[in-house]
Amino acid sequence: MSGALGFKRGRGLGRVEFPRTTGPGQLDDFQKEAIDHLLAGEDVLVYAPTGSGKTRIAEEFAAWLLERGGGMGYTAPLKAISNQKYRDFVDIFGEPRVGLLTGDISINPGAPLLVMTTEIFRNRCLTEPATLSRMACVVLDEIHYLGDEQRGTVWEESVIFCPYHVIILGLSATVSNAAQLAEWMAGVRGRPVHVVYESRRPVPLEFRWILPDGRVVEETRAREAVRRLARGKMRPRRQPWQARVGEGDQAWGDVRAGGRGRLWAGEPEGLL
Repeated sequence: MSGALGFKRGRGLGRVEFPRTTGPGQLDDFQKEAIDHLLAGEDVLVYAPTGSGKTRIAEEFAAWLLERGGGMGYTAPLKAISNQKYRDFVDIFGEPRVGLLTGDISINPGAPLLVMTTEIFRNRCLTEPATLSRMACVVLDEIHYLGDEQRGTVWEESVIFCPYHVIILGLSATVSNAAQLAEWMAGVRGRPVHVVYESRRPVPLEFRWILPDGRVVEETRAREAVRRLARGKMRPRRQPWQARVGEGDQAWGDVRAGGRGRLWAGEPEGLL
């Protein structure tokens, strides 16, 4: 099976020149595995925790494509993500090689690396497929949106109508049925979709609690705060917008509201 740049199945990282110029450090095994399949011209679905480096796969493959005259599309479900990716890619590849299409923003639309909303990519597949002739790969970030009740059809149609010469790189941290999704994609695409799974979480998840004054604390201090609240010995720490507005009970209030909405009797006590 061949892709837009003549990828051939079986060409691994050890047999192709690969720049690895987009970031510091060595690639992890799951990143190498995903890129290996992309270099072979195969669709890939990467399922890995947030912060593990899924985007690095897209960046490395984009560098490889751009060096060879190929193009890539990067789709995201939110404009905020699209804008951030545009800035990230400009920092890596330079402004002349990166474009942004979000419906209300069009920057350098002829660039080989185009960041766009998934809706725009779907629309191009349906109405302007000729504009995708240079595109060798499309990244469907947050591909689990395919299961969204309201917007999922956009991702579904993006997969169904994606030109055959365009490789799909699907990225997700939360999809729970990656194998089932890959099986469906393979059915509509008419070729295998490889699932690359990484379970290691490089940034451990830790629980924190937010106290009434906005401080973030560990469980021990949170439990102590709850006990103090239960004993009625703790009141929220005074905020900058709180000031004394009178004498006696109900003396402290919200200065933003002209002293209205008084909060509590007496001067607020500090916490903990």
